[in-house]
Amino acid sequence: MTAAPTGQAKESWPAFSGNFASASDGLYGPVELAMKTRKKCWIIEKSGKTLLSVLAGMSLALGTASAAGPATCQQPSNPFERGAARLMDRTPPECLPSETNNPVLRPLVEKWKHLPIESRRCPTIRSNHTVNLAVHIIRKAPGRPALVCLHGILADHLMWEYVAAALADDYEIWLVDLPGCGDSDAPKPSALEPDGYSLTAMGERVWQALRQCLAAEGSDAPRRLTLVGHSLGSSVIIRMLSAPALQSRYNSEAQRVDRAVLFAPCDLAINAVPPSFLKLLGLKGGLVAIGKCLGVFDAKVRDLTKRSFQDPPFATLERQQRYEHALSHFEHREAAKAMLLQAVPFSLKTGRPQWKEIDALVDDYANISAPVLIAYGTRDETLSAAMGNKLKDEIPGAMLVKVPRRGHALPTEDPLVCAELIQRFQQGRTPAELAAGLGVKIYPATAMLRSNPLLTTTAAPAPQTMSPVPGD
Repeated sequence: MTAAPTGQAKESWPAFSGNFASASDGLYGPVELAMKTRKKCWIIEKSGKTLLSVLAGMSLALGTASAAGPATCQQPSNPFERGAARLMDRTPPECLPSETNNPVLRPLVEKWKHLPIESRRCPTIRSNHTVNLAVHIIRKAPGRPALVCLHGILADHLMWEYVAAALADDYEIWLVDLPGCGDSDAPKPSALEPDGYSLTAMGERVWQALRQCLAAEGSDAPRRLTLVGHSLGSSVIIRMLSAPALQSRYNSEAQRVDRAVLFAPCDLAINAVPPSFLKLLGLKGGLVAIGKCLGVFDAKVRDLTKRSFQDPPFATLERQQRYEHALSHFEHREAAKAMLLQAVPFSLKTGRPQWKEIDALVDDYANISAPVLIAYGTRDETLSAAMGNKLKDEIPGAMLVKVPRRGHALPTEDPLVCAELIQRFQQGRTPAELAAGLGVKIYPATAMLRSNPLLTTTAAPAPQTMSPVPGD
């Protein structure tokens, strides 16, 4: 039997040429092509059956859960029919409020839209691996000190939009996207060095990006810097200011740092991985895809958003969408996992901290020479505010502020208080002046471990409580 020419083979199988046949299918005759197509159909059929089994299981679960209804209700006899009915006849999902409906956030959002923002991509090199970091510079107040802001995990520079809008008239603001986030490169963890997403690695890349931004301004008017961080970004700043290798390598840039403000930083001496982080580490792309099809993903992210805030009106739809964006994109999700795994020396295999490495990192706290302000929400369910007491005692001359009735997302839940704390601390206010009128508790530094005229310290660690937050 003579094989048909390639062209004839393609003409005799038009149904498959557009959907299943690849560029190399022209090398096969009708029989071979049919066998190849059958194999692909079998794979698709198997995947479809798997998805249908998941749907059937959910349908059965929903049907069983809804079986105990009022006696007057007519229930379908088949549990699968009951579940299918519930899937098709669900109440509209809950929707979080928009930031434009919040009287505190609305003017900040409008101001943010009109800020002049210059975005740069700064190539950074570590262990022969290049990662471009995005730095977004707001120059509404040229010539003023710069606030360098680092975001936390599952976030990007947009988490600072409210605080930036509140401070843009008085400072230049440099918003940095960490590696794997926002507009920065997001290489696979396997494409970098083993510690490519560690705090030290990200801190070094941030120093390199700042060096390029400072060099672009020239040396006529040396820019003074205040570093501001939230959550993981605060921990990156701690390593930037404490790691001996980074202090030596970027000494000229470090000398420009006047102060640091750390919102909800993670103490590196933790003895357990927070449960919410463990859930993120186990999140797979397939689960996200199925969750989206079934409407479960949106509900889970909405719940995550709500639990991040203690004041419900600030858990907005826009915050939920930012979380969804980070979790939906493979490269950002994998970068976030790598950040968690490499942030603290902790063995997931043994379930125990690696204390030798942790002790070395904590010992480096004593190397920090810039004045530091630490701030926590008293109802932080992600990182306990008790961490702040330990960090205050171990970072030389650090002060601690606790904001009542606030959670982990301080810069987005109470942006005006955060902006006021940043500005007052940057201006060198006393502890009493720092807390005045904000309804916060401040714990001054307990010891003078170095001579620094910018610090105001006291031997008594008793908190100073000022006027309560309006509406309490």
